[in-house]
Order: sequence, then structure tokens, then C-alpha cells
Amino acid sequence: MAQNPERDVPTLTGTVNWFDPGKGFGFVISDGSEMDILLHTNVLKNYGQSSVADGVEFFVRAHKTERGIQTFEILSITAWAEFKAFGI
Repeated sequence: MAQNPERDVPTLTGTVNWFDPGKGFGFVISDGSEMDILLHTNVLKNYGQSSVADGVEFFVRAHKTERGIQTFEILSITAWAEFKAFGI
């Protein structure tokens, strides 16, 4: 699938603000801009996960849609943030 460069948002880092696996989505808050970025379960599944804890840090690629900015690819999840989110 070809990407539209005019719609692409630069690679972003952010922190999971809220994620509900039952609803199938959540939001990542972009570092620096405090912008909400939609995170859908399908994007997590493509990365090999079905859920994520609040507070986990991400490095993602996103694009603009009619409903706002959405992640379309997870590049990495900060391991220490995963441990911190689970109290380890």
C-alpha cells in the first residue's frame, strides 16, 4: 500500500496514556507536543502484542486521518518502561 507523504507525520516518541484491550484502542501522548495519537489493537498485534500498560513508552510512525493522528507502525517499545508499568 502506497503512503501519501503529505499525510505522514514524522516518527514520534510518546507514552501510553490509556489503552483498553476490550475496546480495541487507546491513546499515546506524543512527547513534546502533548498530541493524542490513536493506538489500535491491530497495530499492537502487528508488533506481536495484544495489549499494553499505561505509561509504556513507544517509538511509532503515524499519519493524519479524518479523525486525527493514528499510529500505523510501532518501531519499538522501551523495555524499561514496560517493566516500570508492571511494577518490576
